[in-house]
Amino acid sequence: MIWLLILLLICYLLGSFPSGSLVAKRWGVADLSQVGSGSIGATNAFRIMGFKPALLVLALDVAKGFVAVCLAYLVWLPPFLFPLVKVTFGLAAIAGHNWSIFSGFKGGKGVATTCGVFLALVPQAVGIAALLWLAVALLTRWASAASLSAALAFPLLAYAYGASWPELILAILAAVLVIFQHRSNLQRLLHGEEEKLDFHLF
Repeated sequence: MIWLLILLLICYLLGSFPSGSLVAKRWGVADLSQVGSGSIGATNAFRIMGFKPALLVLALDVAKGFVAVCLAYLVWLPPFLFPLVKVTFGLAAIAGHNWSIFSGFKGGKGVATTCGVFLALVPQAVGIAALLWLAVALLTRWASAASLSAALAFPLLAYAYGASWPELILAILAAVLVIFQHRSNLQRLLHGEEEKLDFHLF
């Protein structure tokens, strides 16, 4: 049990790793949380620094979620508990990213880290959700609208691709968290004030 709790803490700390802030400093931005939207995720990194650093932030944030789930293989428990341990570790990483202990319990929106978690759990659903995100982003140029669309669709996609009941519960909870983290974006969308993506930054 102690080993399980230690690994759970590691998952939270892994999720808390401030990828965006560290990449931003490498690109000469002192504090990513103080510019743009204030998020340390890939979208704000894209707006402030451009495509290459944003892609690096995205890859690191996805990796955090993926590795956290893989750490479940280090736990020695009855096999029937294994799916529950995986989703718990994934949730810890998402929580760490959203409320990082290294960033004053602030963080990103959780989309990329959630993708990493489900890339280890239900990869087919992630692929379809990513295509949906891309389609909405290209049509509207609103990253937030793309993220919200993918989040709303993801529980259904997870179900369609045979996710276990713990994975379905996590999919629903993760969708709620993504929507919650985008509440300010949702308000701006409703008032027509949301900033659009500038594809020239590619």
